[in-house]
Amino acid sequence: MSILRDSAFLPEFGKSGLCDFFIPDRPAVPDMAVLIIHGGGWSAMSKESFEGVALWLSGELGLPVCNINYRLTTESPWPACGDDCLAAADFLLKSSLIPGCPEKRRIFVLGGSAGGHLALMTGLRLPPEKVVGIVSISGIGDLNEDRALDPARYRGLFGHEPSEAEIRNASPASYLTPDSPPIFCTHEFGDIVVPIASAKSFLEAVRKNGTDSETFFYSKPEETGYSHRIWIPGSAPHKLYPEIEAAIASFIKRQTNPHRS
Repeated sequence: MSILRDSAFLPEFGKSGLCDFFIPDRPAVPDMAVLIIHGGGWSAMSKESFEGVALWLSGELGLPVCNINYRLTTESPWPACGDDCLAAADFLLKSSLIPGCPEKRRIFVLGGSAGGHLALMTGLRLPPEKVVGIVSISGIGDLNEDRALDPARYRGLFGHEPSEAEIRNASPASYLTPDSPPIFCTHEFGDIVVPIASAKSFLEAVRKNGTDSETFFYSKPEETGYSHRIWIPGSAPHKLYPEIEAAIASFIKRQTNPHRS
């Protein structure tokens, strides 16, 4: 695997417009890459916090990965981060920086926490034929369910108290169509950062829409501190629990090879 750091997909935004490529020696799927999006409540963290996921996807699953930054809400409110993720997806779909991966490629979009919300918003707003699937790890699916837990997060996201129309326009369910790509959501039952009700409510909208969906809900012992309970404690870079990796890997394999169970 080779790593190409700090490629500019939006050079006008400096560090916020940079991404890292993780390129496997032998791509497992010749025309596919993965866009991954870090969390942090839309207001914190960077691509480096999600590097463990990139290393796993590329090093173990053989998938080219683009790990991105985006403008945080401390720089610019919504829809800046959503727009940046769409620009990064377009950059990845067209980039010639991945050797052996044709330009007419398809992508998975994967993110965690607020990055799960951005993954859903990105994957559902791209042309559906370009998206193989979307993965949300402890992501914010239904904004209203999450806002009930942390209203301040939404004042930070929008830069003011949002209207119902603004919440609706930033909600993934608003972009479901008959052609939406398959969606996979994983969530810990006792998540104290994003309530599992946010994922369940969104998935109910997904089911009503007729979109293919899969879930992996699980329990972990209560940990000290503010946590999604998705990372192996002490791992550096952060590494997902193996059962989460296995569930995501199975979903990816089913979408890239539908005849494989």
